[in-house]
Amino acid sequence: MKLEEIKPRPEPVVANREEAAEFNKRGLFIGGAPKSGTSLLMSLLDNHPQLIVLPEETFYLEDRHKFLALNGYEARLAWLLQKTNLRFLAMGRFEPKDGGSTDARDYSSFDYQRFASLAKNLVQQPWMNDSLLFSETVRAYGIALGANWHDCVRWIEKSTSNEVRAEALDELFPEAKVIQVVRDPRAVFTSRKSRLVKSSNLYSKAHRFVREWNRSAQEIPRLRRDPSRFLVIRYEDLVQNPREILESVCRFAGIDFNEKMLEPTRAGAGWQGNSAFHQAFKGISTIAAEQWKSSLTEQEIWWIELHCRKGMELADYPFQTVAHFSLPRWLNRLPGESWAGYVRARRASLCQGLGLLKESRYDW
Repeated sequence: MKLEEIKPRPEPVVANREEAAEFNKRGLFIGGAPKSGTSLLMSLLDNHPQLIVLPEETFYLEDRHKFLALNGYEARLAWLLQKTNLRFLAMGRFEPKDGGSTDARDYSSFDYQRFASLAKNLVQQPWMNDSLLFSETVRAYGIALGANWHDCVRWIEKSTSNEVRAEALDELFPEAKVIQVVRDPRAVFTSRKSRLVKSSNLYSKAHRFVREWNRSAQEIPRLRRDPSRFLVIRYEDLVQNPREILESVCRFAGIDFNEKMLEPTRAGAGWQGNSAFHQAFKGISTIAAEQWKSSLTEQEIWWIELHCRKGMELADYPFQTVAHFSLPRWLNRLPGESWAGYVRARRASLCQGLGLLKESRYDW
């Protein structure tokens, strides 16, 4: 449904400028490398009565330059509602078409018309700016969902790049907090590879896996230096000791621990996960934490440990191989790796070894 087709309802504006500015200060962003467990954390916070949690990624911080290129707040709101994953809110209940996940959504009871109408009303306010545009859209979502935004302690947005967007975060939301979810790169490799293997049983993204993971892991030292604003948690700790980790998240966010947090939901509806292995769950599952040990070959484990060594040390992940360079091993093609992917991965590996790959440099 296009934004221009939504007619603003004759209801009062959500709030005045002072209320909007106060709500704007309550932001909390979740970030991490793709397949690190950010969706799980989001789903565990989703049903907390003191939070308003956007159920879809927007990449608002990452795509800052794209929004700046749009002319006016109406155009920026249209992009936010129609080009980001917020568009899924208008689709009711559905499942991913590619069949590569258990990540079904159920927005059938969500009043999308009211949400879009409220959001469209707010862009006409004379005090609007890019920061308020986003937080007011979150508030419109919360109102349409039936949440009490007055008592909301934090509003939450999750995108798998938020932790690396320091410049946009400081510009738009200088008082916001950030939680980074870190996951063992061997598990991330296993999950992402299973989604990218084609009918030919080949894939070509080994170079991208380690670059994305390293780019996220680079941020760990910076985030740890300011524990009042940033929190780093490990996926493995979250699934193995959920109560303990969620209690630390609650302290960080300034909210009370609630038993509802132990049951993952999305927009208040039950959520069965975003597994690349078609493994649905009703609660918190530990299966994916150790799956890499039986799914990866020693060659693959060595490759990941060689290229993610510094980040793994930062996150306290023990090595299973020597993780030092070996030319014969380096020249061997990884299981399932296409020849095009082989060339790209070896080229990226050389650049990383020479310090030319900024996504894999740990400059502290």
